[in-house]
Amino acid sequence: MCHYSEIMTSRIKMALALTGVCLFSGIALWSQTSLPPLPDNRVRTVDPAKYPEVTRLVQGKIMVVAGAGSQVSVLAGDDGVLLVDDQYKQMSDKLLAAIKTISDKPIRYVINTHMHPDHVGGNEALAKLGAAIFAHDNVRIRLLGGLPEGAAPAAAQGGAAQAATPAAALPVVTYKDVVKLHINGEEITIIPSPKPSHTDGDCFIYFKNSDVLAMGDVYTTDFPAINPGNGGTSQNVIDDWNYALDHYIGPNTKIVPGHGQISTRADLIALRNATVTIRERFHKMVKDGMTLEQVKAARPTKEFDQRFSLETVGHNEIVSTDAWYGIMYNEAKNGL
Repeated sequence: MCHYSEIMTSRIKMALALTGVCLFSGIALWSQTSLPPLPDNRVRTVDPAKYPEVTRLVQGKIMVVAGAGSQVSVLAGDDGVLLVDDQYKQMSDKLLAAIKTISDKPIRYVINTHMHPDHVGGNEALAKLGAAIFAHDNVRIRLLGGLPEGAAPAAAQGGAAQAATPAAALPVVTYKDVVKLHINGEEITIIPSPKPSHTDGDCFIYFKNSDVLAMGDVYTTDFPAINPGNGGTSQNVIDDWNYALDHYIGPNTKIVPGHGQISTRADLIALRNATVTIRERFHKMVKDGMTLEQVKAARPTKEFDQRFSLETVGHNEIVSTDAWYGIMYNEAKNGL
């Protein structure tokens, strides 16, 4: 396991002092047997009426709520409710209603895995209900419209600038090192990504007693979500996957991706191996002088498309396969 500071910041101590550590109280459990897949939740235009929230048991004490935007991991008990991510702002009412079917306790903690609006959009509504928002240092910086130290402006990386966020939606507890929480009889480890991978503010969250790892968009069940405008690269995503596999993902661990189906160690290894092969092909094709159009025609992803492509797996309206090819091509061209 990686090391973490023995001295918590005063803000973390204040947040944890709000509750004691109590025994977990039972919550309603939903069997995953014979249930249809979780809904695809990556959308560009959000109409809450079109997206029902689906609630499932992951494993142990961890539930997942999926609608439009991020999948939300839920830990409920006598200490209150802890969430990992909180979907789009427009989904807040439906998300709150879904969580009420799991627990009538107050929502006291929200951990943002990164700064994208489909993962932090509910922050404002939840903070107004009294939840303390936790996130990486860089998430708060970017939500304020700033740039983390050493980061290139988004425009220089082909991305759009982050719009400033309402004060109520900002994280109040931030960190750049590993943090541990003890809530509802569960040991929770917040692990900042060792390298900027999907973005430069990613975290994944390990629920030790339940053996569940929520990975945000560091892991989705199709080709890796790379956000170069916020510091992401495919090699760093692979490195983060390897780190998680080495330290947190065992044979029985369940993985909650930012988008996609609940996964296992074998699922992540299969995607990692496919991504390594695809990266090597992109780099060779670029080295051989092929244009982007020639690379697209050669289809270096072809034998992996049925299982992992953005269209056949995720129906992803945010990053198309065509755009993803451009990102991978530019990485290879720039030696990334």
